[in-house]
Amino acid sequence: MKNPSILLVDDSVTIRRYARSILEGMTEGYEVTERENGALALNWLSSLVDTELPDLIIFDRNMPEMSGDECVRIIKMDEDWQSIPLLFLTAQTDEEQVVAGAAFLDVDAYICKPFVPDELQSHVRRLISGTPDSSGASQQTAGGRVNAELDSIQAHRGLESEEPMMDLFLAEAAEHAAHMASGLQDLKMGHVDREILAVMGRGAHSIKGAGGIVGLFAIAGLAGTLETYFNQVQKAPESLAAEHLPILAVALGLLTAFSGFPSDDIRTLEVERRDDIEQAKSRVGLLMGKGDDATASSSIPRGSPMDPTELDREDKPSVSNVASEPISTTALGTGLTSSRNIVVLLIDDQRIIGESVRSMLESEPDIVFHFCQNPTEAVAKALEVQPTVILQDLVMPEVDGLELVRRFRVEKELAAVPLIVLSGTEEAEVKAEAFALGANDYMVKLPNALEVIARIRYHSQAYINLLEREAAMARVTWLAEHDPLTGCLNRRTWHEQLEVAIAAGDADHTVAVAICDIDLFKKVNDTYGHQCGDDAIKHVVDIIGRGLDELGYLGRLGGEEFGIFITLPVGSQQSTAALAQADSDFENIRQTLENSPLQWNEHVLNLTISTGVSLYREGEKVEETLSRADAGVYQAKDGGRNKVVLVS
Repeated sequence: MKNPSILLVDDSVTIRRYARSILEGMTEGYEVTERENGALALNWLSSLVDTELPDLIIFDRNMPEMSGDECVRIIKMDEDWQSIPLLFLTAQTDEEQVVAGAAFLDVDAYICKPFVPDELQSHVRRLISGTPDSSGASQQTAGGRVNAELDSIQAHRGLESEEPMMDLFLAEAAEHAAHMASGLQDLKMGHVDREILAVMGRGAHSIKGAGGIVGLFAIAGLAGTLETYFNQVQKAPESLAAEHLPILAVALGLLTAFSGFPSDDIRTLEVERRDDIEQAKSRVGLLMGKGDDATASSSIPRGSPMDPTELDREDKPSVSNVASEPISTTALGTGLTSSRNIVVLLIDDQRIIGESVRSMLESEPDIVFHFCQNPTEAVAKALEVQPTVILQDLVMPEVDGLELVRRFRVEKELAAVPLIVLSGTEEAEVKAEAFALGANDYMVKLPNALEVIARIRYHSQAYINLLEREAAMARVTWLAEHDPLTGCLNRRTWHEQLEVAIAAGDADHTVAVAICDIDLFKKVNDTYGHQCGDDAIKHVVDIIGRGLDELGYLGRLGGEEFGIFITLPVGSQQSTAALAQADSDFENIRQTLENSPLQWNEHVLNLTISTGVSLYREGEKVEETLSRADAGVYQAKDGGRNKVVLVS
């Protein structure tokens, strides 16, 4: 009987190492698998058959690529995964938000960082085996978190020596601080968008969570305040002012400085600089929702430890000169816009109306304006410019305005674009017909500029939100079905497609199944490193994909192993001819790879594959077909590798 297994998902290597040491120290002998973000976690789950699924998943809520929340939604929709117990790790400090979020997502339990071993162990035992909590540990409350902070560093000292854990944290913090400093440079140059702010927020989040684990609570507190700030500004980039940047520079400078110190000095340094840290934390806090107070009396006394010019002195932790460079207020003003512009298309036969609306929008730098005077060209123009809102006249020559509404609504790409009808009449019947045909709004020409801009922004933002939700869902769906490294199908989806192909078969067709394994792949990894190994896998997938040329389906079954299936015509069940055709197809792929070495840095890698091929037999289980193909792989390996072996 196999030991219970746990999937641990967190972007912080410090937290993963801490949690893993707790879990592997338990008497139950848990097997722990780590993944650093939600996308990789889903990909790993997709590669498993039902009997291999973990007994528990531990998720961080806030991760890059795909958050824990997104993962949980996907898991809860999957009939094979939805019964796996879920435990959330969160660095949120608002207890009500934590409880509400856990309940909304239907997770089984949550733990607030930092946490102590007893707390994690208690939840794990309860969720995996149903053992009652006999240790006295319970769901952590806001008050109990204070004791957790006092206990956490002592707790992890009992698991392993403190120095390796601290070194791990400092290396991780240095990487995140460098990304945040780079983001600050972008902000200062006016290159501001939500993705930059999101990266900075995620970096602060990781330092906050890992800092609490190793007991650096002042640093964790500063990082937490920065996380809140960046998350708030991400929602409204226009709220970032030039006056904020020196304050952010000081705070980031402190994080950068701490991450560069030896681990045995870091606790002493945190005590010595605690006042500086608290002052920086307070000043960043003032930037959030305090109006003019955020910048009033914001000058730092010259010569104080918090003075940006003093942070380069040799007797203090050195900081990059992010605070001493000039700030371009002009660039800042033009750069603070959403990453997706508002695009307005106006259709009206009167040029004076077009110029009037253009004039109204001149002071709105994030609104792109297009004008179409010919209603017969309106649909084509809309398809070209992809508007976020359409304004159209109701009375025009050649095409009636209501007819144009119908045309927009039957065009698939434009059916959801908000449409505002402009008219010179207030008649209720006309308004009712416009709304019945699919118009979203109605304005009598021409209202005040403030009203026009407000309606444009309101409808555009709703449409942009819709597009972003659809894109996010498409991304989630793609990640759930594909291998993120190579882009080919993952094991689970490939297996499902194979079953569909077999079920759809008839007397004139059969399915050829192949399993391919890269020869001596471990040697590639051991000699050149995992980055080279990843590039080798992508190279092989590229060669196989071009060889298939959409004739079959390619999936990554795990590691360096791939599956392929092709539907072949057999005519009167001539399986011999079908097997010969499959042999020819896969032999061509083998030869192409053999003759296409991978250029990696200064090295040339000659990659080959061993392939086993079998045909599906009417009435057998898919696993039997795969088993024969797998046996062919072993025969190819035993026969010297770089071969295609047919197993009839």
